[in-house]
Amino acid sequence: MAYVYKLMDSPVGQLKLVANGEHLAAILWEHDKPNRVRLGELVEANDRPVLIETERQLNEYFAGNRSSFDLPLAFQGTDFQKQVWAALLTIPFGQTRSYSEIAQQIGNVNAVRAVGAANGKNPISIVAPCHRVIGASGDLTGFAGGLANKMFLLSLEAGQTSLEEDAERQIDLFASDDEAKGKTAHKAEDEAKPARHPPSRGTQASLFGN
Repeated sequence: MAYVYKLMDSPVGQLKLVANGEHLAAILWEHDKPNRVRLGELVEANDRPVLIETERQLNEYFAGNRSSFDLPLAFQGTDFQKQVWAALLTIPFGQTRSYSEIAQQIGNVNAVRAVGAANGKNPISIVAPCHRVIGASGDLTGFAGGLANKMFLLSLEAGQTSLEEDAERQIDLFASDDEAKGKTAHKAEDEAKPARHPPSRGTQASLFGN
């Protein structure tokens, strides 16, 4: 059976929603690397119900009106990869986990690097939230959709809808009105950068300031 796809515009670029039968098989980034996710032949089909429903739920998510997804998923990969991807689905909205925590969760504490590799091959981006996996030090680390999009998704889930709003919030929190007027855009960007220490109990608070 051929894979079918539908394109949708989003705040993180154009996404390619892919179905296998009546199941969601992939959400690919606009500038995804070729063969990062290996699929069969792709045919455009904008009327496939599962793709229409996926787009609807994603739009609600980006609008800040949805914190979880209810979609039939069909992961294609090795047994180990499927274990990692299943673990991603258990990370609550607004929280993060480290690669080592995922390795512990699947019962293989020595597989941290393999977990990272599987995370990078996650076919169903956003819905299976690989963006919620960060380095043990609090680093955002690599991301198939790009680090700017990873930060955007984490910021969205932390209640901040854009990097620009994050910068404004940092200025409001840490400077008086008079001081804020004198700040340059460069300083605002510096203040908006995520902290480099691990989040407390898996939450995103430390990424954006407590």
